[in-house]
Amino acid sequence: MQTSQKMNIVIAGIGGVGGYLGGKLAYHYANSQHVKINFIARGEHGNSIRDKGLELISGGVTFSCRPSLTTDDPSEIGLADLFIICSKNNAVLDIVNAYAACITSNTFIITTQNGVSGKERIASGISNSATLMQGCIYIASNIIEPGKVAHLSGPASLTFGTDGQIDNKGESLVKIFTDAGIDATFTNDISAVLWKKFMFVSPAAVVTALFKIPFPFILQSNKAKDLFVSLVSELMQLANAKNIMIDEHTIENNLIFLGKFTGEAKSSFQLDLEKNKPTEIDALVKYVLSEAESYQVPVPCYHQSFVKLKEMYPMLSE
Repeated sequence: MQTSQKMNIVIAGIGGVGGYLGGKLAYHYANSQHVKINFIARGEHGNSIRDKGLELISGGVTFSCRPSLTTDDPSEIGLADLFIICSKNNAVLDIVNAYAACITSNTFIITTQNGVSGKERIASGISNSATLMQGCIYIASNIIEPGKVAHLSGPASLTFGTDGQIDNKGESLVKIFTDAGIDATFTNDISAVLWKKFMFVSPAAVVTALFKIPFPFILQSNKAKDLFVSLVSELMQLANAKNIMIDEHTIENNLIFLGKFTGEAKSSFQLDLEKNKPTEIDALVKYVLSEAESYQVPVPCYHQSFVKLKEMYPMLSE
């Protein structure tokens, strides 16, 4: 890490995930002599945070979070010790390129994107041997208005790490999160963790978008539940073909996990479609179709779902 007086932490993408992680960090380290929190945000959301701070609602509590800096100017941020990328998959490389001057060989990068194919994409944009740790976060959290993020319901846990590589900095990074009230874990088997989440997130994204329902309603519709189970089953077959270790009780566990959501919690994929914004269709669906073809694994429900999604949302065919 850098030798500056304060540890310089940067959070890029202050949406549902970044707003939660960044908000918790900014709230806890607001008066710290040792940690500086920077938000990368722009537009109306960034202006609101810059003027009034970020309002984070989580667990029935409202936190008023004021980072040390809210900007989109790399020169203002300086060299980052920890760079947390919370943007969507399709924006990751743009962020890495735009803020390359902030990333050095001493920088730790943690990603939080949905999907299991992000490492290669991100690594290709890093040319200075920064330490890349893939991350996985379970959370239902969204921007509800400029400058305001709500953690809606259910869990909020972050796991990050490497595959096989033991890094003694991992636990010190965990402490930074846990001291701020964030449930965080370091692992050297991150691929298994990412696939475990992917086998929930991808099917849930597809089902919520096709049926136009929040997470909790999947269990209340036989058709939605049946499709969810079928999609999970197809992903389990693909994971097995790729020699990814998976839990044989994945379907049962995913249904239990669905039951933990309450209210109107929606998938980010569903919300992006509703708002006609760029989606993570490549990482959540097209990746599955491509890998299934490569490994000769039949995924008929994914194929049918992709066709229906394009019919319902013409933007996905563009």
